[in-house]
Amino acid sequence: MRSKLDPRTPSSPHPLVPTEPGEPQRELRRHPRLELPVRCWIVDEGHTVYLRLHDVSRGGLSVRAPVPFQPHRPVELTLELPSGETVRARGEVVWVKTDDPPAAGSGPKMGARFLEFLEGEEELYRMLGRA
Repeated sequence: MRSKLDPRTPSSPHPLVPTEPGEPQRELRRHPRLELPVRCWIVDEGHTVYLRLHDVSRGGLSVRAPVPFQPHRPVELTLELPSGETVRARGEVVWVKTDDPPAAGSGPKMGARFLEFLEGEEELYRMLGRA
């Protein structure tokens, strides 16, 4: 089942905004994030990368990628959920953040939003709803 998501999903690389001095910062993300031990494949025009997911939500995911993905570029995303189900989606790289200095053995952190699910959307939402 294919479904297109609302393209107005927030894409800020800085999901926390300051409030009044002394108050905690406010979360701007539309969907709560869940850290999961999920395998993920990301494909763009120049790379096919297999890695572990950092976190996922209804709106997108973040990973630490060993290659330099570029913001605003399309990607194909495949997740293998703990249930064995597969989620496939078209997405877009929203932000890339490099460590200064880089962490040993890791690449830049990258966030991508889901634009269109090709399969597994319901299973992903069920899993996120149980968390």
